[in-house]
Amino acid sequence: MLKKKKRSILGEAFFRVLRNYLRILHNQVYYKNIHVIGRENIPAKGTPLIIASNHQNALNDALGVEFAFKDRIVSIFTRADAFNRPIIGTLLRSIYLLPAYRIQFDGVDALKNNFDIFAEAGERILSGGSVLIFPEALNQDKRWLGEFSLGYLRMAFDAVQKSNFETDIVILPICNHYSNYFKFREDMMIVCGKPISLKPYYELFQTKPRTVQRTVNAEVRKQISEMMLNITDLDNYEAIDYIRETYGKRYCAMCGGDPTYLPDKLQSDKALFSELETIKQNNSELSTEIYNEASTLKKNCKRFKIADENFDIPFRKWEFALRVLGLVTFFPLFVCASIPNILIFLSPQPLTNKLKAGNGHMTMFVGGIRFAVGALLAFPLIYTITYILEGYFWSWLYATIHVVLLPFLGLFAWNYRKFFINLKREWRFRIKSKRSKNERRGKGLAETIELRKRLFEKLDNILTKNTWKKES
Repeated sequence: MLKKKKRSILGEAFFRVLRNYLRILHNQVYYKNIHVIGRENIPAKGTPLIIASNHQNALNDALGVEFAFKDRIVSIFTRADAFNRPIIGTLLRSIYLLPAYRIQFDGVDALKNNFDIFAEAGERILSGGSVLIFPEALNQDKRWLGEFSLGYLRMAFDAVQKSNFETDIVILPICNHYSNYFKFREDMMIVCGKPISLKPYYELFQTKPRTVQRTVNAEVRKQISEMMLNITDLDNYEAIDYIRETYGKRYCAMCGGDPTYLPDKLQSDKALFSELETIKQNNSELSTEIYNEASTLKKNCKRFKIADENFDIPFRKWEFALRVLGLVTFFPLFVCASIPNILIFLSPQPLTNKLKAGNGHMTMFVGGIRFAVGALLAFPLIYTITYILEGYFWSWLYATIHVVLLPFLGLFAWNYRKFFINLKREWRFRIKSKRSKNERRGKGLAETIELRKRLFEKLDNILTKNTWKKES
């Protein structure tokens, strides 16, 4: 059995400093906006709590929940192989992480270790702590909900039995949602469902434990499925997701929402998928036609290296000239702001490129690795070296001011780069669409413009675009 170690004052202080440091970088720097919906559903501090979440973005899911629960320290299960090295294992445990052994990575024999780990997690829960678990076990690589394992409920009821059925353990279903899984400065959203008390099930559990576990699991999964965007049509997933990302903005506005506000966009995306499913059931030929056109449109936009926004942005020479003038004017500041911030942006790339090349589930580790490498290694190391070099060779006052300003300069450099990329796409679209009127080589873009217009008009005519109640 695992022996419960008392945390030292130094260890607890280290954890809280690290947690606050990561919270600032996560909430204020890495993500542009973070929305927590249903915060009032979070049980009071001290309530024995199991948080059950969907799992779509690896480490980012866990960090988002950890930092959303402001007055709670959440113990999080993570891959057991991360604990193999004693020093790293000690560090991970110091920040309340727990190893989870899985047959896919650790083998059948290692699964027996979960009994001790679940017992340790149960002790934390019974003492009024919070434990986060992902019942899907593996993170998904799509916006859909996989099947749930009953392991978290076995852990919960094992703890209940240890308390002689006296402690009320609560399960809080939540869902994570992102405007984009991989990009920096995107929006993240956490939706908290209705807490489920296990106490009403205690009597039945003593005679029919599996029935109770299946019943509670069904309720948890139902809540999460209803809160999230669950695209169950995996055969047409790519086409549906492309429609959601492109036409979905127009659909959201027509429904009375704000496409730039992630809670509104999630609601409209759910309504849009529901309507597309209805079309598929009632008219499979029309549905197939829509999805084929969306797939072709996506492929063509990738081939021409343009974004969907380029189709709707009117090209005005004077506005374009002003934006170019702005780029030229601020280019020296961009260069200064990029040094040394560019090293922080580039440092995770060797690892993230490998993950992207692997495709599937491994790609979903890209965002988390990018944040972890930047926050724990590149950010403190590069800024410290910059401070020492500038202080030694120039002035400690200058070095102090510069290092304080570096995060803001880094955000400026990132936005400048993004502005440049968007301007480049707009110019490319303008040139290629102009050539398409006279030259054969541009004909493909003209056809793409017509295809998009036809697809969007078709969707305008067949979708009801009913208004929906906004999340507050």
